[in-house]
Amino acid sequence: MAPVPSQFASPLQVLASVTHTSADDWESLDGPDSGVGVDYWFRHGGTGKEAYLNLDQDHLTISVAGQRVYDADIPTEAELTS
Repeated sequence: MAPVPSQFASPLQVLASVTHTSADDWESLDGPDSGVGVDYWFRHGGTGKEAYLNLDQDHLTISVAGQRVYDADIPTEAELTS
């Protein structure tokens, strides 16, 4: 049986979309764990800005350089491209 692709966009895809960058522009970092949901940390290769993402029960919050840029349910891949 073939694997079923995820209908939801990855947190990195959402970060790239809301910052008008490419996922390849961001490098994964080790960062502190909030203890709530799943935490992701990234650094932008060109600007050095750090992004913090928290995914908790399909709700995604993204902050870049300390500024919240996204706070909503995680979109599907189709919603990201539309």
